[in-house]
Amino acid sequence: MLLLEAADIEKQYGERLIIKVKQLQVYKGNCIGVVGKNGAGKSTLLKLLAGEIEADKGKIRQFSRPAYIPQLEVVTEGKRSMGSSSRWGVPDYKEGLSGGEQTRKKIAAAFASNAGIIFADEPTSHLDVEGVSQLEEEMNVFTGAFVLISHDRTLLDNMCTSIWEVEHGNVNEYEGNYTDYLNQKKLEIDRDWFEYKQYKKEEARLLAAKQEKSEHSKSLKKAPKRMGNSEARLHKRSVGQKKTKLDKGVKAIQSRIDQLEKKEKPSEESAVTFDIAEFPPIHSRTVLAFENLEVKAGHRVLFSGFTASVKPGSKVAITGRNGSGKSTLLKLIAGGTEGIRAAKPVKLGFFYQQLENLEEEKTILENILESSRYSETFIRTVLARLQFKREEVFKPVWKLSGGERVKAALAKVFLGDYNVLLLDEPTNFLDLQAKEALQEILSQYPGTILFVTHDRYFIKHLADEVIEIKGGKAELKGRDSINKPFNSGEQAADEVSSLTLDLKLTEILGKLAVPANEEEKKELEKKYAQLMQKKKSL
Repeated sequence: MLLLEAADIEKQYGERLIIKVKQLQVYKGNCIGVVGKNGAGKSTLLKLLAGEIEADKGKIRQFSRPAYIPQLEVVTEGKRSMGSSSRWGVPDYKEGLSGGEQTRKKIAAAFASNAGIIFADEPTSHLDVEGVSQLEEEMNVFTGAFVLISHDRTLLDNMCTSIWEVEHGNVNEYEGNYTDYLNQKKLEIDRDWFEYKQYKKEEARLLAAKQEKSEHSKSLKKAPKRMGNSEARLHKRSVGQKKTKLDKGVKAIQSRIDQLEKKEKPSEESAVTFDIAEFPPIHSRTVLAFENLEVKAGHRVLFSGFTASVKPGSKVAITGRNGSGKSTLLKLIAGGTEGIRAAKPVKLGFFYQQLENLEEEKTILENILESSRYSETFIRTVLARLQFKREEVFKPVWKLSGGERVKAALAKVFLGDYNVLLLDEPTNFLDLQAKEALQEILSQYPGTILFVTHDRYFIKHLADEVIEIKGGKAELKGRDSINKPFNSGEQAADEVSSLTLDLKLTEILGKLAVPANEEEKKELEKKYAQLMQKKKSL
């Protein structure tokens, strides 16, 4: 059942074209994840489809009542189901709500509105892990459709049936969840590299052939002086004919070069490898020791009796409900308190959202260089992975957006003269691409990291230990305690099938690199297209 259709829509702000979409459709049962870089136009697209703003061109037809969950706006009071609000633990009062309570209030109002399609802009913002799990449960029983912007990769994997990628104002549609989208993007990149290499190979072959003919033409000699007149005339005519033929061949080859479909070189990211020689080492067996630690908020005890030790190089996630004491624990480690002992060589680097560790008038690069032991070349490599490329590193801090400031502040911490990092919600305000880059950089970091986050994907792929705060107690647990999503037999079969297709696609790309003839090339390209279509249908 069709719930929404958009055709030929455009939206501009000033001279800048934000969104240009040929056609989009949303059907009952769809759960569509909207992804793209910060500033790509995701929120604008959502507001257009939800009817919150009008398009400059085109038509949007809604065949079901919409509900819109905004990202940072104040929730308006209206009619709502007390059952839904109660289920979400939302207080009846309006003032003094925390970020998590405000988010829950917005979600409760949307589910209680009898909408057929819900548009949600970052619905997991400020929710703890339990809140996100509850959202997934509500989405599973919701009978309409969802279109949501989210930087929660686990949510996008668990819930989405398709992904809309917003890039340069256009919307590219991909079937499947976020992991399927990444796999399809990888295959696209592999294909781009294959086509680029084939283009460069053919260009080089034609240029060599052109050079050979050109040199042959230049090497044709005039008649020797000892030749008679008649012989000289014959030689001149023969040379002229050969030269004309060769020059025509040169022009023909140049024409073929000009007609080649130019392929741009795909972008590639430099690997990030920290230089151990520049890293302040810790030779102690224990970096941090907690001895019967009690953590309070004012006079209220958040948890007590915590005893544990953290080894050098550990990546430790701190998890728990909102208000359980996660951020407080990081601050106590940073400030020092009874019950926490740090090894003497420990140098603590601390990041939290309200921390102002950047000087406004200085550039990104200047801010990092002043406290880093690493070379400018390495620093710029890391910044490039965080999307600060080329001249962007010379941008002054006061010109940065919120997400850019977070990336710059994080870079200043993990490139600083530290060996233990304390990171409080490091993935907040980062787009998915920046999260992927941060996760990769931190996984290569040779020191110890303790971090607070509600991002389950980030925890699963970075942490090797977890400090779980629950029921007034804290406990250090091993890697096995990190939750892994359950796969049904059907899902597992799909994953095996998808992996098989990936292997076949890679095999075909290899054969396409050296096809025996044009007929085989066409057959391989046909098989490639069929397998790609089959992969999308999984």
